Amino acid sequence: MPHRQEIPIKSFSVTAYICRVDNGVGRFLLIRRCTPYLHGTWQMVSGKIEKGEKAWEAALREIREETGLIPDRLYSTNELEMFYEVGQNCINIVPIFLGFIDSEQKVTLSPEHDNFRWVTSDDACELLSFDHQKQTVKRLEAMFVNAEPQEFLLIDIS
Repeated sequence: MPHRQEIPIKSFSVTAYICRVDNGVGRFLLIRRCTPYLHGTWQMVSGKIEKGEKAWEAALREIREETGLIPDRLYSTNELEMFYEVGQNCINIVPIFLGFIDSEQKVTLSPEHDNFRWVTSDDACELLSFDHQKQTVKRLEAMFVNAEPQEFLLIDIS
């Protein structure tokens, strides 16, 4: 059998959606990139896992670094992003987290972002560029806002 080149599968980053619930309506935080990579796109928090970090710890750090927020509750969503990363010739699998902001906190953006909006899932679908993100925000709303989240998905961040 001839040798075949394989595409490596890697998992080195995280995605974190941030939500607050106002009068029973989930509002998701979207931030707009102002760096050359994905310039002008609206997205949720994302970033690389640093050496020695667990994925959920990276999600908390990235949320704090990119938005200045500290979630009151953090969930593993049991959701994954999966896409081909051209620059590294790999399939990237990214765990998705969901942080809830229940307290009064002010968004402070990192230099990577120049604007933010708290939006409904419908409005998020209008702003987001990738179909997977649009589907994910709808699923997160159904599973975590419109229903009681599964207790085993809650991460102890105390």
